Amino acid sequence: MGAAVLLVLVMITPSLGIYFSQRSQISRIQDDEARTRASISSLQDEVKRWHDPDYVRAQARSQLGWVMPGETGYQVIGENGKVIGSTTSLDGKDPVTAASSDARWWRQAAGSIQDADHPVPLGSATPGAMITPTPSAKLSSPGPSHR
Repeated sequence: MGAAVLLVLVMITPSLGIYFSQRSQISRIQDDEARTRASISSLQDEVKRWHDPDYVRAQARSQLGWVMPGETGYQVIGENGKVIGSTTSLDGKDPVTAASSDARWWRQAAGSIQDADHPVPLGSATPGAMITPTPSAKLSSPGPSHR
């Protein structure tokens, strides 16, 4: 009788291992499905928001710096020359930095030639001093003034 019970245990042990393995796989798949459904729901909510014209205007203002016709847009520039409190593109990358990283060597060369044309007398400039534009310099708007 003991040998028969031992034989049955040996025969069902692999099946029990497979059973518990499959149960854990099913549990993981159900968790993944729940996360995917939650993600789909949040993406559907975002699509609904993008169909709202007020939301689109708010995003254009905050992310692109656009202003409505007749409004005056302002941007605060930090000491490092970058805009404070806003991004200039939807993906979060600064297009000026991305473009200049590819062509940085020739921009530096052109800048050094321009700097050589306008030398600063020794002792007149301190490190970190701000350079102010001349009165004839044209100021550009922070962004397009349309929707």
